[in-house]
Order: sequence, then structure tokens, then C-alpha cells
Amino acid sequence: MKRTLQATSLAVAALSAAVVLVPPGSAGAFTYVTDAAGTAWGIQDAAPPGADTGSIRATQTGTGVLAAYSTLLNGYGGIRVRVDSPAAPRFNGELMRGFGLKQTAEGRFTTTRSVNLGGVTISRDIAIEQAGSYGRWLDTFTNTTHQPLTVEVAFGGQTGYGATGTNASRVVATSDGDAAVTTGDTWTATASGTSATGATTGGPSATVVGKFDRTGNWLRDTFTQPMGTTGHAANFPAYVNTLTLPARTSASLLHYVVVGRPVTAATLAGELATVSRVAGTLAATPMLDGLSHNQVCTIANVPAARTSDCRGRDTTRVNQPNDGKAPKLETKSSYDVVDKTIGEMQADMEAGRTTSKEITQAYLDRISAYDEGQFGFNAFTTVASDALKQAAAADQKRRAGAKSALLGIPIAVKDLYDTKDMPTTNGSLTFEGFRPKDDAYQVAQLRKAGAIIIGKASMEEYATSGSYSDSAYGTVWNAFDPSRSALASSGGSAVATATSMTAAALGSQTGDSLYAPASAASLVTLRGTDGMQSDRGVMPLSWLQDYAGAMTRSVSDLADILNAVSGTDPLNPETAEASSHRPADWRSVLQADALKGKRIGYLPSAWVDPYGTSTTIDASKAALAQLKAAGAEIVELPAGPTAPSRPSGDVNYEGWARYIASHPELDTQLGIDSPADVVCSQKKLPYTRYPTSYCDGRTRMTEAQATAWRNYRTQYQKNIAAWMDTYRLDAVVYPGLLSEISLNDGGGNRSSFGRQDTPSGSSGVPTIAFPAGTDANGAPINLQLLGRAWSDAQLVGMAYAFENVADGHVAPDTVPALKVRR
Repeated sequence: MKRTLQATSLAVAALSAAVVLVPPGSAGAFTYVTDAAGTAWGIQDAAPPGADTGSIRATQTGTGVLAAYSTLLNGYGGIRVRVDSPAAPRFNGELMRGFGLKQTAEGRFTTTRSVNLGGVTISRDIAIEQAGSYGRWLDTFTNTTHQPLTVEVAFGGQTGYGATGTNASRVVATSDGDAAVTTGDTWTATASGTSATGATTGGPSATVVGKFDRTGNWLRDTFTQPMGTTGHAANFPAYVNTLTLPARTSASLLHYVVVGRPVTAATLAGELATVSRVAGTLAATPMLDGLSHNQVCTIANVPAARTSDCRGRDTTRVNQPNDGKAPKLETKSSYDVVDKTIGEMQADMEAGRTTSKEITQAYLDRISAYDEGQFGFNAFTTVASDALKQAAAADQKRRAGAKSALLGIPIAVKDLYDTKDMPTTNGSLTFEGFRPKDDAYQVAQLRKAGAIIIGKASMEEYATSGSYSDSAYGTVWNAFDPSRSALASSGGSAVATATSMTAAALGSQTGDSLYAPASAASLVTLRGTDGMQSDRGVMPLSWLQDYAGAMTRSVSDLADILNAVSGTDPLNPETAEASSHRPADWRSVLQADALKGKRIGYLPSAWVDPYGTSTTIDASKAALAQLKAAGAEIVELPAGPTAPSRPSGDVNYEGWARYIASHPELDTQLGIDSPADVVCSQKKLPYTRYPTSYCDGRTRMTEAQATAWRNYRTQYQKNIAAWMDTYRLDAVVYPGLLSEISLNDGGGNRSSFGRQDTPSGSSGVPTIAFPAGTDANGAPINLQLLGRAWSDAQLVGMAYAFENVADGHVAPDTVPALKVRR
């Protein structure tokens, strides 16, 4: 899964000025195994999107985007591991991944490279028993050191979401006949509620746990916090075993997961009895087909499995594949870029303390150290092979007297912006190898300002769902908690910036893909007024609603980028008004008193976590005090603005028709000449695919429909202005996130977080999101300010005033400064 250059220690062959992309697995993509009941088990193996945890992404009927879901398992069957060693290894206690899991026979997945955590080698062996509608997980742990080690292992995941309703789950049965989980139970069964209307809901599931030492909360503090029994916490069961491993010996843990079929209120009891019966049978008579003698002999949690003669010394260790080589955590640059703002680096270059080449080298080395390997963040799909050459040219310009806020500053761009020197993939094999003829407008403007385009940031395929950043080229992992989702399609842009692998990045938003990943990464971002920044040369999701914007560490950094990329694009009619509404210098609006006397609306209904938790919202509400400290008045609102009726017309199809018409090289290079070739591409990841028939009869908008959509957005902007005028508001405040973020191995029919879109996406008015500190668990939180159309500059000023009072930005501790190689 390496994507780097020979010239920069980053890993694949160079083509022109870019790395050739290599998908993280076979072209067969995400692996489903369908059992006799018709349930497709989505196993997170090494094939795209390459989460490679071995957990169940989802169980469903069918394998495409239109599939129905059989149970509420969304990221279940993973393992968290904690090794008690003198020097706690990186990722201690996190969700294990990077096993190189490969399907060697139908339903059978084998580790091809073990994971090494603090001297313990970890491998997984998975078998889905299609006839019996259950799966088996055999996890092996070998102490490779010369000293005994204590290893804690949690097996679990997510079985539902929310506190109440048909999606909220809890343990409802156990092997001793009640619903209370104790260490004497050998299996547990989980179910959700059923619909009062008689509709079909997800079926129950059961887990064979054998002997275990305690329960845990899979979502957070798994090894210290017990399993929740009520509310949202009940959806995250974990079963913890403590293993004492003598030197050079192995131990294995055996688990089974049984899934039931969808149910109604009338059939739930029968289906629950079925999965419970299967679980009880497996606990008493484990299915061990295909396991080696030594694997069986090292099973520590299911005594019934050890039926072989295991008295010989040769049975105490399991042969495992070699582990993956960890990247070197070192750099050739003496300049520390960690959490440096654009302004700080520019000042250091102007003062002669560093150069663009040193800064760029530092970022490239951090990409090599932290973005690759089994625990890599996967924030980049492509790294520019000429990055150092670009930097050297910037240094030469500086020596010749050139000055610019972005001169010599490395910036990443989301992999749906056209780049003439690197592939533009949209996160999909549909566009593999596509090389646009020209740069996107904003990319060209960055180059004109002297910025280094360091690479293409990873993104969710087609920028579609808003919950995960999972593409054919790897899944992006959260910068602050490497087990969790990076959120939404611009996750790569956010994580690359937060982990100091770039100074800033361009992303895009249709619904939540700027504010959500920025909120999860303690960054600033502006979803500006429609047309403030040109989206020419940016692959679409929804025509008119898409917005191409930046993510930065500070408001002043955002201003520097806006100076380069905002305003009227002569070739993009949608931006015609922009230059008359943007300041001559965005830094001129950065005033510390910009919030003084401002009336900020507060809509209570927008501050409710749909999952029934309060940690994130409590911290976000507390941050409102900083708005007041900066001089603002908070005005409670009874209701939100009124949205007009949405017109007819296929905005997705229209967007692609326009993009294809402006890119004839798509036909020349890939044979794409119709929106149907994109929307219904069979090269998409299987769980996002539509059948080709889905595109039958779909057409472009008529001129009347296009006009109606523009009028709809204009009217919505007027409605928002009238709403704000009624209460004499300067802006309206929203939270960045509503809840904790779920782990990154899920998917299926639920979001990875409580989402709070402002009306800006649907209307085209601006919203700025900015850091506001952390919650009680240390996770970053953001606030958002929404304004009237073309109030972008005022919002940027308000965010700057908040930043001066609150100092809300935080940096992750998962990616420390690298050791300088001498």
C-alpha cells in the first residue's frame, strides 16, 4: 500500500512528476462472502478500501449501494490490543490493522503479514461458514522477546447506534439464561428494537466469547471502562482477555459471530432463539476445520477446542507470517514543521532560518514515516515526485527578490482537483491513471502564488456518503484517534494537515466534507458563498451545491489561501460576482474585535446529539462562552429558516455531464463520454456500486430546470437573510460535531458521527468552522458560524476574533517530531 517515490523515500515508480497509484489490494476490491441465508458478509481485508482489520464492515442482502441490511453489525469482530512493556508502543490499545488479509478460499481469510506491537506478533485467521451463517476469528499472539509479556486483547465492535429506537442495540441473552453479561458466560446475543408498524428491521447476532476476564467499551477506554448496558454505549460491546506470554511462546483467542436474518416484532423471538442455539453449539463443540495443530493447542479461551494432544514443547508456538517493516521515524531536515502555521514558516524563510526545500523535505519525510506502513494514516494517494524541485525553484525566486505569502509553502489538494502533473482519481478505480490536461483553477492560482503542490490527498470514493474517507487507494484514519474515522470525503486533506504532512490542503464539500473532517482535526475551513471560489476543474458530486475550499491550522492561514484562490474566474460564470464581494486583502479583516457587539443566533434544536449522548455537545456549548468573551451577544432562536421547495432535475448527472464536456481527454484516456460511465461504473467499490440499469433513462437537466435550481438557491439565500434580519443577527452559531466519532472499520447503514449540517450547503450562504478546544475525552471540537450570502469576509473576521480569545486549535500527539538523521 506504499505510494512513495524513490527520490523521496516514498514507494512506487515515478511517472512524469507523480507517483503511479497502486490500489491496496487486488482489483477484485472489497470482499463479500454470501452465506446460505443470502446474507453478504463484508470482510475488511486488504483489498480496496484496504481497512484490513478483519472485522465485519456490514452484513447485508446484496452487495451494492441499494442493498438491504441483515443485522446492525457495522465494524464488528475487530481487536484492540495493549502490550504491557517498558516502552509503550505507538498504537498501543488501538484497533489493529494492516494484516494483509487475503481470501485464500471462499470465506477463508489469512494473514499475509503479521502486525508487531511492542514485541508481540499478531495474526488473524478468519473463516465464514456459509452453510451455518456464522464466522470464526482465530487471533494469535506470539511474544518474540526474551522476557515474559502481558497482553490484553479486546474483541468487539459496533452492534447498533443511538439510545432508543430500532437501531439501538443491547445484549438481550447470554449463555446462563439472562441478559446480564458476566465472566461466566460463554456466549452473548445482541438485538435491536422492532418497528411498531411491522416493518422489517435488522436481525439479532450472537458472539461466542468462551472464557474472558472482563467486558469493555469498544468505543472508548476499552481496557478500563466496562461495557455499557444502556443508551448509545450499549452498542459497543467488547470482551477482554488478559494473556501472560512467556518468552518465545504463542497464545490464541477463538471467537465466533452468528448473524440472524432481518426480523419483525413477530419473528424476533424465533430468530433470537436460532442465533442463541447456534452460539451455544459452537461454544460446546467449536468448529476448528482448517486450523493447524499448534493453532488449536494455543487456544486460551475455549477449553472445548483443545481436544488434541498438546503436551509437547513444539505446540507452544504458532508459525506466523513475517511482520510488516515499520517506517523509519527520522528526517533529513533540521527544520521542525510540526504544527507550524503558514505565517510562521514564511517568516522563518524570510529571515533565512530555513528554506522551502528544507520545509518540503521535512513534510516528505513525515509522509514516509506516518502515512505508510501498516499503521499509516493513508492521507495521500499521490505524492509529487518533483516536490523538492518545486521547492528549489521557490527558493531561487526568493533569492531573486520575489515575495508572496504562499511562496515555497507545500499544500496538498484533494484527489478530485485536476492536476496536470499528477493523476486525478476521485478516489476510484473508475478514473485510475486519468491525467487531466490542465490544472483546476484553484490549483493553478496556488502555483501562481508560489505554493508547492506536494501531492493529492486521499478522499472517499466519489465524495459520496460523508461518514468515512474510504477509497480504492486506502482508508484514511483519524489524526487524533487512529482507530476512528477521519470523517467525510475530505478526510485526507484534514488528516494530512493536522498531522503536519502538509502546511494546508484543499478539500471540497457538498454536505459535510469540509466542516466535519476539519472539526475532527481541529482545523479552520470556509464553505463560502456560492461562487466565491471557483470549482472549475473539480470533479462533481452535486452540481451547484459542491464547494471547493481550503483547510488550515489558523484563520490567518486561511486568509493567505483565500488571497490566492478566491474571486472571479473568467471561465466560470458562477463566480461572476465574487470579486466585488471579496476584500482586496483577506488579512485586512483579521481584527481582534470583530465579534464585539455582534448578535449571534443560537438554535437549540441544532445542538442535540441524535445518539443521546452529551460529551461533544457539552463541550461545544461551553465554548460559546468564548464568543461572549470576545464581545458577542448570544440570541436564542425559536426556529430555523424556511427552505423553498426543491425543483426537479438530476444534479449529480448534470454535474458529470458538464465535467465530461470540458474534459475530452476523459474519452481519449479512459473511454468515458457519458455521465452513465461514471455514475454506474462497475469499477467502483462493490458497496457503492449501482447496477447499470440504475442509469437507464437518466438525463441531463433542461435549461428550465437549471434555471429553477439557481433560483431555488437564490431564494433560499433570501429566506436566510430575512430570518437573520428578523432577529437582527450578524451570524448563527452551530456545533461542528454532535457526537463522538465511531471507529473506522464500519460502514453500512449508519453514520460514523452525529452530523449537523448548516443550511449553507443547500442554500449557498457561507459557513466558517474553527477550532474551539477539546471535549472531556480530549477530542477536538469546532464551532461553525453561518452568515448571509457574501458575508464571507465578516465571518472570517469573527473566526479570527474567536481564535484570539479561545486559542482553540490543538495538535494530535499521534505524530511527534521525527528524529533528525545525521
